[in-house]
Amino acid sequence: MNSSPNTTPRGPSSTLSRNRNRLSQRGMFSILMLLASMIALGFALLGGAKLIFDIFGAGLLNSLHGLGTKALVVGLAYLVGWLTAMIAIRVYGNLVLPFAINFLTWGCLIGVCVLYLLILQRLYDQAYDLPHYAAYLIIMAAGLAALVGLHLIIEDHDLRPFSIPLLVIAMIQLGLIVFRYVFTETANSSYLWKDLLFFFMMGLFAFLMLAHLGLLKPLRAELTNYFDRNSKVIRTDK
Repeated sequence: MNSSPNTTPRGPSSTLSRNRNRLSQRGMFSILMLLASMIALGFALLGGAKLIFDIFGAGLLNSLHGLGTKALVVGLAYLVGWLTAMIAIRVYGNLVLPFAINFLTWGCLIGVCVLYLLILQRLYDQAYDLPHYAAYLIIMAAGLAALVGLHLIIEDHDLRPFSIPLLVIAMIQLGLIVFRYVFTETANSSYLWKDLLFFFMMGLFAFLMLAHLGLLKPLRAELTNYFDRNSKVIRTDK
């Protein structure tokens, strides 16, 4: 009686099965870009929060030493995270990263709102000088720029829900301005232009977000076209 050995055929179907179980280079790069972007953006947001905490806690003058270097490395970390996230999503089609970026965007919005409230407290007390006021404007502008940058990473991302908390706080600021200059006797009218400038800046930004006028559409289209033209050069299909 002849017995045939129980062997597995090594044809094309077997090779295809093994290749399917093996992580492709494209998938590996997508995962690496995911990790790199999350780590870099996490470092940037944590570094930015620490920098702002030092300015509010230790004071502006105590934080001026090495401030440019600190801002530079935080900006570099954000840029690296932003670029790797764009490549992971626009080139390698990572499906997990948009959810993570959306989570970071909400986290950034919460940070901006907390920062806005802290600045409102100092504006109401009128216990600041012009350098501190300029620092408040720069810090808030940097936070809003980080928020918009995260928004640009995800295609068809809607900023309108993010405008609601900013509009609410802007209305709180308007109420504080009225109360400070009408119902109190200790208000210094020379601070009024600073309060109004900050209010109009935040109110205009929140209104533009809510109106959804598409001011960022040309920039988003330019980014999309760039990655569409160069994605085949960057991406590996293996």
